[in-house]
Amino acid sequence: MTTPTFLDEDAHRAELKLLARFLLHRLATKSERDALWRAGGLAEGQVAQTDLESELASITASTEEGDREQACESVAALVARGMLRTRVQKQTGTSLQEEQRKWISNNISAHSSTVHRARAIWMSEAGLADEHQRKIYDHALASAIAGTTGENQPGREPETTPNHSEKEDPVMLDPTNLREAILTRFKFNLAGLPASLRNIENQKIFLDAVIQSVALLGHEPVPDGEPDDNLEAMVWSSATAGLLLLDGHYDPRDGRFFQKVQKAVAELSGSAVETNSVEIDGHGVNMFAPDKANTQKIAVFFKTETALREKGGRRDKLFLQSLASTSRKMIDRYDDHGGDVEHMGSLAAAAYDTHVSVASGGGSNEGVANVELPPLHDPNGYNDEIEPDNIRAVSTIYVSHQLEFMIKACMRIVDLFTAGLLPIAASESNVRAIDDLAWNRDDFLDESARRSVQARVLGAPGGQIAFDQQPNAEFNMLLMRVVSAVAEFEREQNIITHFDNAARGVRFQVTSGEFVRKAIRDFAANASLRGWAGTAFTAERLSDHIKAVMKVLNLPAVKTAFGVTTPWQVVERVSQREFGITVNTVLHRTLAVETQNIMRIIADNHTVWSGSPLGKPLFSIGQDGEGDLSMQATHELMVASQHFRAVTGLGDAQLSEFSEPEAATAVPSLPDIGGMGGGMGGSVPGVNMDAVAQLQQMANSGTTDPDQVMALLRTMN
Repeated sequence: MTTPTFLDEDAHRAELKLLARFLLHRLATKSERDALWRAGGLAEGQVAQTDLESELASITASTEEGDREQACESVAALVARGMLRTRVQKQTGTSLQEEQRKWISNNISAHSSTVHRARAIWMSEAGLADEHQRKIYDHALASAIAGTTGENQPGREPETTPNHSEKEDPVMLDPTNLREAILTRFKFNLAGLPASLRNIENQKIFLDAVIQSVALLGHEPVPDGEPDDNLEAMVWSSATAGLLLLDGHYDPRDGRFFQKVQKAVAELSGSAVETNSVEIDGHGVNMFAPDKANTQKIAVFFKTETALREKGGRRDKLFLQSLASTSRKMIDRYDDHGGDVEHMGSLAAAAYDTHVSVASGGGSNEGVANVELPPLHDPNGYNDEIEPDNIRAVSTIYVSHQLEFMIKACMRIVDLFTAGLLPIAASESNVRAIDDLAWNRDDFLDESARRSVQARVLGAPGGQIAFDQQPNAEFNMLLMRVVSAVAEFEREQNIITHFDNAARGVRFQVTSGEFVRKAIRDFAANASLRGWAGTAFTAERLSDHIKAVMKVLNLPAVKTAFGVTTPWQVVERVSQREFGITVNTVLHRTLAVETQNIMRIIADNHTVWSGSPLGKPLFSIGQDGEGDLSMQATHELMVASQHFRAVTGLGDAQLSEFSEPEAATAVPSLPDIGGMGGGMGGSVPGVNMDAVAQLQQMANSGTTDPDQVMALLRTMN
């Protein structure tokens, strides 16, 4: 009997292995798994395919051991009910009666009191049951036929290894067989390895540590299993070992070794392409997930080895480091070969030979040390200098700065309302929002506090900050460079503009997208540095304040009281009457909206500003554009920059000046801790401890010359 289609082992290999482990209370051999899947075929036609797919997906979607156990219980019970229904029909020769169907539904479930029956049904139908499980199955079958629970019900099965000690206790795993299997297929390239890994005994210790670590992460070998049973575990362990050696992590005694193994396994669990999607719980909602058989990186690793041996003629042992390097290159070039071993052959062979030659100093595996550097950029694009949440917080503070005139006008309206000086009846719709804002104003920052934050974070004038802090004087200049670089890049995409520049005798130099990337990186690093710690909570309060203000300004009663039709006209009217000024609402609103859009795009795409590991251009231009930034984000960034330029009157001369690239400067990724003596990265000067010592000496001696004290205070920072 073949494996039933509705229990497709190729499509659900990981889920079915975990289910078999649950049923057996231990790891299953391949023959045991095959017997279980054949037994499960009895449920075909009794279980809805969508229900089964949903339940199976929940097994691997569970991240905690307890959740995974519950998911396995649910799948086991679902299929066991179908198996028992089929068996009852075969025994009676008739279709199920209502009382039989009801008994099966109520007594074969994932509940802790009945799940032992589901396990007994599986094991008995697969021919793997012990005597006690067989008794449980026979009693369940007789009860189902009768439609009522029979007498002399057997007790629950004894708990053998409920905690799966093989996985939880790494000492219990003997890696010898798997390690020897790995060493029959692979070897270490001694070039570049430390002396400790140049002898076979230490290489075995290294591999044993990798195997045990990988086993703890869910890819353990089957004890005493056949070679086919442990092929998957061998691929995971050998791939992980190769990546560790390639990246220079050699010492299992290093306290961070297991963490490095986790990182390697996480890399191999990822996808070479992000085009596959799976449905969640049958609700029509799709999420991205790698295709385990094709696009998952561990699958590409296995196919790379296969291509080297079958198509590349590499029949001998392969170097672990070179295979890992080649596999990474095959992952990067997945679009070129599509996972087809035929197409991978020549590509993999060339990449493998190149790495061996470079790593071995010209061909000998006893040659010079491997001088191939690891990637200097995070492969995922992450950068210590850029924190997206910090940028979003600073963006909110910038909006509050541009809308300061609106907040000030609204709070004046609140004061007039509280004093009874506005022709607004308390019975009018929603006017309680004004009273709420009046009584909740202590929850918001007052004007002095707002200007202090804006001075520190944005370098805005008019705010008082502490003596050990410095205003962010570079913020506005860096923002102008971003806008100018984007606007100049867009302008130079137009061929008419190119000819126009040449006709006017202007030296023409196309602005590279990398100039824009550099300008945005500098601006993002600056904003990120100012967004740490309490800045996020301050931004949250400012956001709540702006929302409350907009709610008040949009009240029909308020607009009627001032004889206007829009909230911005309310602001203009109040500013003219109460403060004697005319506010340029168009300028401030545009700067607030477009700068927020620019910073949102920067935060949402924070992984692309430090460079492209794949060498892609920054922008997606034209119908076939394949840049780091999507077509939509590219369009939005360019539109926002042009709107910014329009309201600020940024002319050609300034545009050319600000769009010129500048040398990269040191930008700290963390804020300086004031008062610790000396600035970190030069961002904030520390306290002059010599001046502090002199002041202490003056205080102790009783001499307090006012002029000398003032002179020392001026040199404090």
